[in-house]
Amino acid sequence: MDRNFSLLNRFINIDKLLYFAFDCEQMQLVEHNDAFADFFKEVDFEGDLENITSLIFPDDLIHMQTNYQNLRPGILSDHIEFRMLLQQRTYHLQLNFWLDKEDTKILAGRMMDITENKRYHEKLMEYTNKKNAVLNIISHDLAGPLGSIQMLSSLLQKYLKENTEPQIIKIIDMIEVNSKRGIKMIQEFIKKEFLESIGVELLKKRRNLVEKIEQLLDEYKSSEPHLNLTFIFQCNLSEVYVSIDEVKFMQAVNNLISNAIKFTPDHGTITIGLQLVENMVKLSIADTGIGIPKQFHEKLFDKFNLAGRTGLRGEHSVGLGMSIIKTIIEWHDGKIWFESEENNGTTFFIELQPA
Repeated sequence: MDRNFSLLNRFINIDKLLYFAFDCEQMQLVEHNDAFADFFKEVDFEGDLENITSLIFPDDLIHMQTNYQNLRPGILSDHIEFRMLLQQRTYHLQLNFWLDKEDTKILAGRMMDITENKRYHEKLMEYTNKKNAVLNIISHDLAGPLGSIQMLSSLLQKYLKENTEPQIIKIIDMIEVNSKRGIKMIQEFIKKEFLESIGVELLKKRRNLVEKIEQLLDEYKSSEPHLNLTFIFQCNLSEVYVSIDEVKFMQAVNNLISNAIKFTPDHGTITIGLQLVENMVKLSIADTGIGIPKQFHEKLFDKFNLAGRTGLRGEHSVGLGMSIIKTIIEWHDGKIWFESEENNGTTFFIELQPA
């Protein structure tokens, strides 16, 4: 047993993870491995604890303290991500800690430097959000003209059928068939992109929703002249933290923005609001569009509902969007609802617990 313990100590000392033990009564670091000492070589762990905690971002420190207060002896904590400022550089660290059942004054823990992984993930999500926004903009640009072509070809068929050569009628038929095919291809592509992420297991992390919404809106804002719409983000906070699966949650928000685009006429406004209300995070997506008819209100979030309508520019509905969005929000222990009046816009609300 002693030999095994010695081997374990040697392994911990060569491991790149940062291991430590902290005396909560004496407020002192009592043990650590070499990787920990090397990472924090500029920090005076023998000095005042406030000198150490001052390096941690305030919101993250509160999050860590909450997790510590909820810690049960003998049970390893969940992963806790936090930021720390060392040598004028922001590090992202992942922490797990553990209280011994017999000696609850000793807090043991391990940390991993995930700064590079975090930067990679942030860049990946930036491109994912951009891709989703571009898809919506492209579908808006293509579906509208194709819908118009389809409608005009139908009108041509109606007015020219009796007085036109068969060859011309055949050409008009081909125009209608191909425009319908193009619209269907766009529908299926957007639907596939949206549904593929649903089958992947939920992976929730603590994220700053202000930052994520700003990233998502960047592409839409740059396309304002092209879309003939104005996008506004209303939030008086720089940080609002929630526990989300970033890919799924932001795709749901993106889909709500896409729906707002479909039903908002030219020169309209789409406003995304974010605020803390009675210890809840409240996100809203409001448009100045045509609204949702009252007969569709009750069944809007049902699967394959009859509320799916063609957008103002010919965009078609796949009939699954709202039910999937509701499912994603409920996976996050949140709730979603809407307020709408015909010809007076629609506002969707999402409410989540802060993290």
